[in-house]
Amino acid sequence: MKTKFRHTHIFSLAILILTFCFSLSANAQIDNKQERIYIKIEIKGMACPFCAFGMEKALKKVAGIENVTIELKAGLAYISTPIKQKPTKKSIKKIITDAGFTVGKIEYSNKPFAIKESPE
Repeated sequence: MKTKFRHTHIFSLAILILTFCFSLSANAQIDNKQERIYIKIEIKGMACPFCAFGMEKALKKVAGIENVTIELKAGLAYISTPIKQKPTKKSIKKIITDAGFTVGKIEYSNKPFAIKESPE
């Protein structure tokens, strides 16, 4: 009888621990999404897919930048990064001018920007 009682308690304890761990994991994922900054950059001078690819590579070299989307026709780049690693406008301008392009407007947001889907 004691063995069955112990197994039941151990099983209940294991379920409780797993529930707690999953709860912590879910909260961490929510916090990560809330702690991101989204940046929309107007880039003048990109004329071809190779320009866009080069610009994407240059932006991805910046610490913290994980997502880069380039809208070639619109001349826009969208990036996201953790708030703690938010690049300054000055550093963004330097990256773009060093790549041979001209910087236009730079916008920061706590929410993702709407990105147009490119026709394939």
